[in-house]
Amino acid sequence: MRPTKLLIATAVSFALAATVQAAAKDGTYEGTANGKNGPLTVQVVIKNSKIASVKVLKSGETAMVSDAAMERVPAEIVKTQSLRVDNVAGATLTSMAIQAAATNAVKAAGGQPSEYYKKPVKKQPSGMEVTYKTDVVVVGSGASGMAAAVRAQLNGLPTILIEKMPTLGGDTILNAGTLIATGSRYQKEVMKEMKDSPELAFKDIMKVGKNKNDPVLVNMVTHKVGGVVDWLIDDLKIPYGPAATQYPDHSAERQLGVQGRSPNFIKTMASILTDHGGKILMETKATKLIYKDHRVRGVEAVNAAGDEIKIYAKDTILASGGFGANTKMLPPTLKGFLFYGLDSDAGQGYEMARKIGAKDINMDLVKVYPQGVETTPNHGLAATASSTATINDTGAIYVNSDGKRIINERASLGELTDITVAQKDKIMYLVMDANGYKRYLSKSLEDKLVPDEAELRKWLKIVNNGKPVMVESDSLAKAADVMGINAKNLEATVAEWNKMAEAGKDTQFGRKDPKELIKAPYYIVEQKPRFATTLGGLKANAKMQIIGKNGKPIPGLYGAGCVVGGANGADSMTAMMNSWAIISGVEAADAITASLKKNK
Repeated sequence: MRPTKLLIATAVSFALAATVQAAAKDGTYEGTANGKNGPLTVQVVIKNSKIASVKVLKSGETAMVSDAAMERVPAEIVKTQSLRVDNVAGATLTSMAIQAAATNAVKAAGGQPSEYYKKPVKKQPSGMEVTYKTDVVVVGSGASGMAAAVRAQLNGLPTILIEKMPTLGGDTILNAGTLIATGSRYQKEVMKEMKDSPELAFKDIMKVGKNKNDPVLVNMVTHKVGGVVDWLIDDLKIPYGPAATQYPDHSAERQLGVQGRSPNFIKTMASILTDHGGKILMETKATKLIYKDHRVRGVEAVNAAGDEIKIYAKDTILASGGFGANTKMLPPTLKGFLFYGLDSDAGQGYEMARKIGAKDINMDLVKVYPQGVETTPNHGLAATASSTATINDTGAIYVNSDGKRIINERASLGELTDITVAQKDKIMYLVMDANGYKRYLSKSLEDKLVPDEAELRKWLKIVNNGKPVMVESDSLAKAADVMGINAKNLEATVAEWNKMAEAGKDTQFGRKDPKELIKAPYYIVEQKPRFATTLGGLKANAKMQIIGKNGKPIPGLYGAGCVVGGANGADSMTAMMNSWAIISGVEAADAITASLKKNK
């Protein structure tokens, strides 16, 4: 049966104004609402004025992050006959969008939504206590936790991994799955890169991190990475290859990408872990470190049913992520920046360790990227790959609100971030012609930034604080006016750029191989600073042991990934956040293995 009507509303407001309506008519209806990444459409079937089924038809939400919400919220609406059900942790905006879209479908059916509003029944804690004993317990299932758990299990140590969310992967799901390959067999034999070395990688990482890195951790990473990459590719058969986008902050050919991006990495690693006897406990939130006789002896946790969990372990690895979603822990300098991470980045691992005396480092430093697009208020899409590909392959340029070029567009991401933040409105603009738009679109589709061109073109209608996200016009001046850019200056800037391109030399910033901007229509897309992962955290040594305020390792406690600070300094080299996560997880597992074998 064909849908009879389509209504649109925002997920946040729900558009709940009640009006007198007839009962919902039997049939199949559609409703749409805005989720985290754009419109989400559901199909609702009404039978005998009851909600018989709810199905998500179309969504641009992030794979794996939204999976639990897509499955649970529709089922719960049908089960409870209520348009108000509990949101799924970590996918709040998606959960709300499904409920709002279903509300609109009921309205399209002629029903009165208020008749389907029931307050969710709060689940009572079970009161059960469950105890586990194991060699290693890992808190968190992002790249660091997965790498640590798989390595420990394959090293012969029975391992339990706990994840507080209903989905695996943490912030890792949001990245492209890139990794540096310094010193690996793959780099030498397949990439044919012979000039790279741990010393060169160390120099690059410290430079991008503005020398605020902990050199002990950077040295560990650059000397261990080759072996880790060989383990992933040769032993685990993880499908890595040269990264699709090679960023300029590397002095050698060393950037790898995993097929299927990070979701595939997480799924593959989880399968390896469980296939080899490792245990994964989902929706199990660590609440406290078990600390007795000056040693960490595991973790206390609670699961979705309210069971109290105690996991006694010889060693504990915190891989619980950063604190990007915890505004109380963030530095005030991030005001106005776009958050593109997960609500689960609340810093609980840091807080648990702090309570037993752990030391921290670089808590004022957060990883900020350029090229964010504010499609949802205060939240941004990570359009870096799309913008970079467009800059590399076409004549697109970056300008500020004065309409002037401000940087060599092929500068490193750190430099692009710094120049963006330095602008009075903290916005940089990507200016491109029809050729540029074509490349921007193709890369956006390839990277699944948007599901189709129609979704990208919806950016033309999004306005934040009086400024649109994107404009399109046959007139460069008109496009500038709509975007709030000095039109006269922009026309002069593009004219000068075209002259330099025709002459084959960028005399302003030295960009190689400049191309003209001459084919209408013209497009301008905002480029705002965005953040998700934090750079500060717990202090660790080269063995990934967490350091106490007395300067000594806390026995039984290790860290990996974003919960540990210092490795990336004030900024992270491209591919380094994911590299740090995986390498630190492997090193923590190896250090525990060596320690346990030594003490047998």
